[in-house]
Amino acid sequence: DVMVALFGSTTTGAIASTQDLDHLGRLVRRASAWVDGYVGHPLAAAIYSESLPAYGGRRLIVSRTPIRAVLRLFDSTTTCEATELTSTDYVVEDRDAGFIARPAGFAWTNYDQAGAGDFSLGLTGARLPGNEQRSWLVEYAAGFVGLGGLSTDSANWTTGAVDGTSTGSTLPDDVRQAVASRAAEFFTNPLGLVSRTVGDLRVQYASAGPGGEMASAAEVLLAPWRRAG
Repeated sequence: DVMVALFGSTTTGAIASTQDLDHLGRLVRRASAWVDGYVGHPLAAAIYSESLPAYGGRRLIVSRTPIRAVLRLFDSTTTCEATELTSTDYVVEDRDAGFIARPAGFAWTNYDQAGAGDFSLGLTGARLPGNEQRSWLVEYAAGFVGLGGLSTDSANWTTGAVDGTSTGSTLPDDVRQAVASRAAEFFTNPLGLVSRTVGDLRVQYASAGPGGEMASAAEVLLAPWRRAG
């Protein structure tokens, strides 16, 4: 897909040497890094270990999505005191949102208690909001499998993946096309110009976005995948 976007066809002779292939590889890697930065989080499948706060509800929320599998979940980040929950204690409730749910809930991790009078009009001691500790430890796999697929001997492979045990790519078509489009932009417009005019000829490299700003084709494709904050 990326080769066709850059050169029109892989059989037209546009790729004349290994130098062309090397250049193409650099453009694709550069475009992939740009996509991660633009959406605000890594998209490629990887294994993460993350300590999380809890607020007394049914859910923990991890920062990397989509969740592929929860490998281990502990009630403490102190290994000598931690208790590992069994896989039947929780479920991936929403892999795209990063929700891990547990019927018994996750205990509130705010342990900082102010004395009477500090926060509660002198009536009783109180926990101050916004002081939650990151006491739940989750090891999980998240992200999309790239165009090359994922071998079963990869460190990122897991048999318990929510998206199944296929080794094929799970990368969404719009993200795949955004990488190809951005790589093509780097190829045709390495200086990042919005437009270029030579005499009566004007070439427009970007179109107006919803706020009137100039948005590239890749940015339009990735708009649904951007993470706020």
